Amino acid sequence: MKSDSASSAVAAASDEGSTSYMRYRNRKLIRVDSDIGDDEERIFLFEGLLGIFKNNFLMQLEEAALETALNLSNLAGTTATAISSTTAPKERSKLWDKMQFWEDVFLDAVAMERDAVGMDQGPIDMIERYRALNPSEKKRLVDEEDRLLSTMLYNLISFMVMMNVECKEIMRKVRRLLGKSHVGLAYSSEINMLLDNLRSLQGVAIDLKPCGSRHIRKQSFVVHAGTDTNGDVLFMEVCDDAIILRTGFGTICERWWYEKLINMTFCPKTKVLCLWQRKGHETQLNKFYTKKCRELYHCVKEAMEKAAARHNVPDLGGEFPVQDLKTGECGLLQVTLDGINLKFVNSQVFLGLKTIRKCNNVDGIFLLEEYSKLINY
Repeated sequence: MKSDSASSAVAAASDEGSTSYMRYRNRKLIRVDSDIGDDEERIFLFEGLLGIFKNNFLMQLEEAALETALNLSNLAGTTATAISSTTAPKERSKLWDKMQFWEDVFLDAVAMERDAVGMDQGPIDMIERYRALNPSEKKRLVDEEDRLLSTMLYNLISFMVMMNVECKEIMRKVRRLLGKSHVGLAYSSEINMLLDNLRSLQGVAIDLKPCGSRHIRKQSFVVHAGTDTNGDVLFMEVCDDAIILRTGFGTICERWWYEKLINMTFCPKTKVLCLWQRKGHETQLNKFYTKKCRELYHCVKEAMEKAAARHNVPDLGGEFPVQDLKTGECGLLQVTLDGINLKFVNSQVFLGLKTIRKCNNVDGIFLLEEYSKLINY
């Protein structure tokens, strides 16, 4: 354990021979009992970086850790003159006092996490989708962004405390990053609360938070573009909000949001999955061949149902202007939960869901087929 004059509570407990120490959990500063026995020794990597305890094993850890720190500093563009690649220093390196190093670590970690969760993939498409969402969904996306930034800041504080950075420098740097990130009050309050208890913490007293990318429930399927194995091999990922199609090199070639999907069918005999997507004013059909056609269909269906359940006010139905190809008369097509209502100037027809056999779009012509007749609009 390192010595810190600001940690009076921990020092007092050590003087009395107590095995308890302070930890920060669930926004509270609590005292916990040590789980290390008298005949046991637990060695942390940061102790080797700080030069607290010395033995043969720690000396080996020092060399590996210092080499890693040197590589990180080179990637971040900071000057690491305090670290020598030939001799292992006996004291704590001055690299950990460079605030620009920690800021670069934070920015790199945020960039990697955003890429892992898909926030930086197709930004124009994501902005257009954000504008079309309802207020509750917009707020959910903003909360996800704030949660990502606050988690990275929280873990950054934990690492800075671990490396014995001065509390004043930690507070100054973290509050600057907090202001630059524009994190909302709901998540910034948690960071400020941790900073208020910073002087009572040392070492590994702050539990790390798992990143959001660890919680993503994503299933991947190998598919072929088209109706057989002659098509290109692709990877279809079923995510919480969309279906992502990747090439063999991992590059995203398509992303279909669930609210843009019109229909989905599969044929167990041919093992072909069909996806109808709304693209502008047209409907696009995509076919994929996969051996796990049934599993893929049910996986997408389950993900779409969960995505629809997150909407507080579901947007069901709609009205569309149409023209009867036989009479040339203009009217309105209304989609409801019970069926389809066709309103014209001199007539009105309601088609129940039970009477509709199928419907599709061919070259701008909407074909609505009943069990008894076929109507074109």
